[in-house]
Amino acid sequence: MFRSLLARLMALALWSSAVATPAVAAPVVNLLKNPGFESPLVHHPWMPAAWDTFASGLPTVFFGRDTMLAHGGHYSVSVANLSNRIPMWHNWSQVIAVGKESWGKDLVFSVWSRSASVQGRGYILVQAYRDTIQRMAMTWGIDREAASERMHINKLDDPFQNLAWKRLYFSDTETEWVKREVRVYCPPLVNVIFVRCGLLGTGQIMFDDASLTYTAPRPPDPIAENVNLLADPSFERTGDDWEYSLPPYDGLIAEVDSSVAHSGKTAMHVESGVDGIVEARAGVCQSIVNRALSGKRMRVTAYVKTDSLGAVPYVIVYCSTAGGDVRESTPREISGTVDWTKITHEFDVPKNTYMVWAWFVYDAPAHGKLWWDDASLEVVGPALTAGTKPIKPLPDR
Repeated sequence: MFRSLLARLMALALWSSAVATPAVAAPVVNLLKNPGFESPLVHHPWMPAAWDTFASGLPTVFFGRDTMLAHGGHYSVSVANLSNRIPMWHNWSQVIAVGKESWGKDLVFSVWSRSASVQGRGYILVQAYRDTIQRMAMTWGIDREAASERMHINKLDDPFQNLAWKRLYFSDTETEWVKREVRVYCPPLVNVIFVRCGLLGTGQIMFDDASLTYTAPRPPDPIAENVNLLADPSFERTGDDWEYSLPPYDGLIAEVDSSVAHSGKTAMHVESGVDGIVEARAGVCQSIVNRALSGKRMRVTAYVKTDSLGAVPYVIVYCSTAGGDVRESTPREISGTVDWTKITHEFDVPKNTYMVWAWFVYDAPAHGKLWWDDASLEVVGPALTAGTKPIKPLPDR
């Protein structure tokens, strides 16, 4: 009896000890190298190690690393631009090679920013790709073009896939240090991740204390039928909810305009000059990152107004899947001078879709003006039979 009682007391003590000991959480690992910009690049007068800058070649842009202002540590980096005549996304960037450990998790990218005399938009961006050429270039320690030649892959045969994309714009003119953060689901097959922080417009923005981490995935947002998924669909706010497709052509603009509107007080005005090397899409778009859209039927709609436009506006949708992009486009029927006209199109979202892009564009350069207003992207029901076929994923390599 004594032995039985002793055994019970020992078991109780062990159980109490186990309950009293808190579980130790796994440490959060920052995937970025030199996240505070403290370490210099060897044999370079000012560049921080592990980071790169956007090579625009414009004399109006300045990148720097100094101790004038820092959020943490001794250094921060900055990007300053004096002219918006040619639209470009001037940014600091870092690319990280990843593997299966990233698949099925959420990526969280954060950085502290400080704006000074900004006329335009600062931004942070995380992009996840299946990019075999870039991954091998990093493995071999050579540039992307050399890796493409070594692998005998022509540009038209590049197996590059965009699988996740999340950007945060902020148009504050002046700020103290503010923490900016974006979060996006990382699908299977991703092998490289880019993070960028920069400026579209003029002024100066400083960045410091960047972080990229994995975390448990949030469930996809629930999908309700006949609900507009686009943020600020009538362009009544600053326009920061929209992506901008702006080829680097002299005088090309995309901005909220209060002088013309289909409804409300404003519309999105897009205009370009007539000089450009090749035709390229100009306009605005939004990406809806939600894997619950797979197997749905959707409708995209917008109203467009043109003034002496020498091009044809249209709406194009991309479904980013594990096997590549699937494209849907509206007929191109409008040009010249046309009052507000509705453009609409229904399409099926293939299975294995992680992201749906809705683009409202025309091919620049072209003379004339156009305005977009009252855009919508909504689920109308389950996909039709032809649209439910999954896209076969490309092999993991």
